[in-house]
Amino acid sequence: MRSPKELIELYWTEVWNNRNVEMMRELCADPIIRHDPGSVTALSLEDQMARVRQQSETMQPYFEHEVLHADDSYVTSVWNMWTRVGTPVHLCGIEVFKAENGRFTHCWNSSYTPGRWGREGDPAIPAHLPPPGLIASPDQVTPAWLQAVFQHAGVEAPRVSMAGSSPIGHGNLSETVRTVITYNANAEKTVNSVICKLTAAASGAVDVAQSQGAYLREAEVYRFLGNQPAFRTPRCFWSAAGADGRSINLVLEDLSGRTRAGDQITGCSVADAGAVVDELARLHVTAWQDPRLDQAGWLLQRAAWAEALEDVYGRGAALIRERLADQVSTGDLADMDRFAPLVADLTRAVPAGPTLIHGEPRVDNILFEDAPDGPRAWLIDWQFADRGSPMFDTAYFLAGSLTVEDRRLCEQDLIARHQQAIAAVAPAFGPEQALRQYDQSLPFALFTTVGAATAMPAGEHENRLLATLLQRNLAALRDRGLIPA
Repeated sequence: MRSPKELIELYWTEVWNNRNVEMMRELCADPIIRHDPGSVTALSLEDQMARVRQQSETMQPYFEHEVLHADDSYVTSVWNMWTRVGTPVHLCGIEVFKAENGRFTHCWNSSYTPGRWGREGDPAIPAHLPPPGLIASPDQVTPAWLQAVFQHAGVEAPRVSMAGSSPIGHGNLSETVRTVITYNANAEKTVNSVICKLTAAASGAVDVAQSQGAYLREAEVYRFLGNQPAFRTPRCFWSAAGADGRSINLVLEDLSGRTRAGDQITGCSVADAGAVVDELARLHVTAWQDPRLDQAGWLLQRAAWAEALEDVYGRGAALIRERLADQVSTGDLADMDRFAPLVADLTRAVPAGPTLIHGEPRVDNILFEDAPDGPRAWLIDWQFADRGSPMFDTAYFLAGSLTVEDRRLCEQDLIARHQQAIAAVAPAFGPEQALRQYDQSLPFALFTTVGAATAMPAGEHENRLLATLLQRNLAALRDRGLIPA
C-alpha cells in the first residue's frame, strides 16, 4: 500500500505531468468524494479519469509542489500549475486528500487563483498592474479588479483578499452596490469600502442611457472634476464607459456611513436646502469659465434636444392625466397642458452660462451630512451635466425638493445667496440677471417631471412621487408668475 505522500507525488507527476491517466486506477478509490465550497460530489473512477483526460488534452497542465505535507491519512499540496499548449495559463491552489487502504477517497479543493504562490523577495503587489477592464455586473467586482483600480488611482493599499458587494440605492439607469474590502495586511489607513456604479441590468434602461449619452457623460464628468474637487462630491477612484455608450464603471468614495440620502417625496428642510445651494455655488465658482468646457463634447447641450423634449413632454402629460387624475387637481392638469406647445421654444432659449452645471440636482441626487455646524450637501449622479447658467441648478432644485411652504420661506434668500457667491468671481453677475435666469430655468423642473412619466412604471410610490413633484413645480411657476396665459 502506498503512503499518502507517495500517492500525491504519483498523482501530480505521472497522472498530470506525464499524462498517464490510467495510473489513476492505482491511486484513487471508486468513487472519490470531492469537497468544494458549499457542495460535495461523488465522482466515479471513470468520471474522474474522463475529467483529467479532457483537461490534459486541451491544456497539458504541469504541476509542482510549493509546499507538501503528509501524515498517515492526509496529504496537503500547495501547488503551482502552468499550461504547455495554447494560451499560457498560470494557476495556484491548495488541495487536501484523504487516503484509505492505499487509495485517495476524499479531496478538498480551494478556489484556484491566477498566478503562482508568492515567494520571498516577491513584491506584495505587482508594480504595473494593467488598467481594470470594463466589467458588466457586481459579481465581477473582484479583489484583482479592485487592486488594479486602486493602483491606477494612486491609492496605496495592501493586497485585496476579499470583496463583498450588496445593493444600495434605487437608480433607474445604473446598478449600484456597496463593496466592503478585506486586505491581507493592516488596512486602518486605506479604503475599506467603495460604491461601485455599474451598467443597469435591464436592457431598456441601457437603451435610455445610450440614447441620452448618460454613461459617457457621467464618466467624463468625474475625469473633468479630478481627484480633489473644490466642492463636495465623492472621490472617484475609477471612471470608465464603453465607447458605444452602453456600459459604465464608476468606483466612488463610500459616504454611506456618514451621510443620509435625500427623500424626494418628503423633501428636505430649509437648512438642508441652504447647504445644497451653497454646494452648487462652489461647483459653479470652481468651473466658472473653465476653458476645458469649450472642448467638452460630452455635455448634454439641452437646446439641441428641444424637439425631442417637446415630444416626451406631450406623451408624459397624457400618461399623467391617465394615471393621476384622482391625485392632481384639474387646475394643475390644465396648467401642465399650457406648457405643452412651448417646451421646444423654452428649451432652445435655455439661459447660457460659462460654468459646469449639475443639470439634475433633485434632492435624491444629494447626500446630506449632519455636521456640528449644520448640514452639508454632497452632489452625486452627474448623468445630465451641462454648461449653463448657475441659476439653472438652483431653480431646478428649489422647484421640487422642498414643500411649497418651505420653498416660499427660503427661495428669495437662497437666490440672493447664490448670486452673491457667483459675484465674487463675476462681479457683473447682479441680482437682476440672477432672477431673470432663475425664471428662465424654472420650467425645466416641470419638463423633467412630466417627461419622467414616460419612463417610470405605474405604482403607488411612483404615482405619489409624480403627483408631489408636479404640484411643487407648478406652485413654483405660479409664485413667479410664469404660467402661460
